[in-house]
Amino acid sequence: MMSKPKKILITRLGAIGDVVHTTVIQQAIKQKYPDCEIHFLTSAFIAPLLENDQNLTKVYAFNNQKKDDFFYLLWMGFLLRREKFDVIINLQNAFRNMFLHFIAAPKQIVRRNPNRVHAVDAFFNTAKDVFDDIEQPEDLKLTISDEVKNSISEKIKDYPRPFVVINPGGENDNFRQGRIWSLTHWVSLSNKLTQKYGGTIFVVGSSNEKDYHKGLIGIASLVTYTGELKLQESAALFGNADLFISGDSGPLHMASALDVNTVGLMGSTSKISSGPYGSKGYSIEPYYDCISCGQKVCARKQDEMYTPCMEALSPQQVFDFIVENNLLG
Repeated sequence: MMSKPKKILITRLGAIGDVVHTTVIQQAIKQKYPDCEIHFLTSAFIAPLLENDQNLTKVYAFNNQKKDDFFYLLWMGFLLRREKFDVIINLQNAFRNMFLHFIAAPKQIVRRNPNRVHAVDAFFNTAKDVFDDIEQPEDLKLTISDEVKNSISEKIKDYPRPFVVINPGGENDNFRQGRIWSLTHWVSLSNKLTQKYGGTIFVVGSSNEKDYHKGLIGIASLVTYTGELKLQESAALFGNADLFISGDSGPLHMASALDVNTVGLMGSTSKISSGPYGSKGYSIEPYYDCISCGQKVCARKQDEMYTPCMEALSPQQVFDFIVENNLLG
């Protein structure tokens, strides 16, 4: 194995949560080897989340709309080739990645290590195949620009604290049952929280979830930003939260990397392998006989949005968990 490579490329094109999970790698390498130069290749949509990471020298934004364009892949491969990387850490074993890396021609390519408990472990163990003496950080880390942070802080400054950000999901979850909680549950939990703590409930989501999120109108202290914020702005809002609550999703893992108390509502995915990572990450599973199946389609209710496992997770159970763990003070 090559000792102490100086120039590294990390490749993970998506999804958001997976890219956030990789932040342990650049933290660990730079802590042990501060002179290393680390580059990152990810999807253009996700790239802004990494652009302010001081552990990274450069972030390459991959155009997913051209992912099947041979000439674009060739161009990107030669762009990477000019950097003369010592090592490429490939965290996504797709054919296009292998093609890009073949063109980039580094001295060494390391493919994703299968050894894992949490998803973060698989990524960190891959880097450890190169740097066997690095230590795994306790927390993920995202860095948001001061300009964006100040803009969001100004936007929300007049709302009463505590701030609770909820990510109800919706249209984006149609292909992954068992990760979305019903709107009636969200309304009930939110009102229980504001009755006890006061404050403001913020709702986030993509533009195609706007109509769905209208079903949250019953929340007494509601501020909706669905479809209104860019990815970095959403991250800045999450970073302002006193508590962030979501099903297993990219936003859940973003919040867990922003030093925020984060609660993951886990149904079909396991809290052990997919829950929010780090010292402020918490997970709740329902009292149900069928959880953590890992299946995209529920075997019991294939054609319904809400699965039995997630519906079994009651607002009272989540509320009690938040109170018992003192997550809102």
